[in-house]
Amino acid sequence: MERLAVGKVARAHGVRGRVLIAPYHAGSESLGKVRRLWLGGGEYEVARAEQANLGWLVTLKGVDDRDQADALRGQEVKVDRAELPPPGENEIYAIDLVGCEVVDGQGVKRGVVEDIEEAGPQDLLRLTDGALVPMGLVKEVSQDGRRIVIDAPEGLFELEEPASPATGGARKRGALEEEPAAGGARRAQHPTEE
Repeated sequence: MERLAVGKVARAHGVRGRVLIAPYHAGSESLGKVRRLWLGGGEYEVARAEQANLGWLVTLKGVDDRDQADALRGQEVKVDRAELPPPGENEIYAIDLVGCEVVDGQGVKRGVVEDIEEAGPQDLLRLTDGALVPMGLVKEVSQDGRRIVIDAPEGLFELEEPASPATGGARKRGALEEEPAAGGARRAQHPTEE
């Protein structure tokens, strides 16, 4: 069973153990349909879920008071992938990009995606050499071939920010456009190769 991250526990709600879950995709209705959640390695059965202004108010079996609910604050919420809707046409769950080889338009290998990094409203593909590639540069994804073609502007892989105490050293720059999936897990929108 594969679990995908769909949000985070924002806070406890009320005195009866409910939690407010802030989904990664605010428009997602999937949290109202899932039967089980995983938080911090523990599995919880969903007794009730209702949409609220800031996310989803969820009652978890076994979480009966505010203190128990508050202990879950900040935990990433994961769900069984099988309970989420499949990505739409020209969409892919962001996690499916991990392990893909990245090449530029000239066919030069630039690395392999080892993680997706959040960067405020935009996410970045982090490659094995530490380079960060904006999702907006993705032109084609071949899921079968596990290959991503990007439109890399000149100098993308040479840019570095100066070292600073805040970053602990030099790091690559970039910006990324990505949208959460209907299921709540982040999903990238891009052209795909059939």
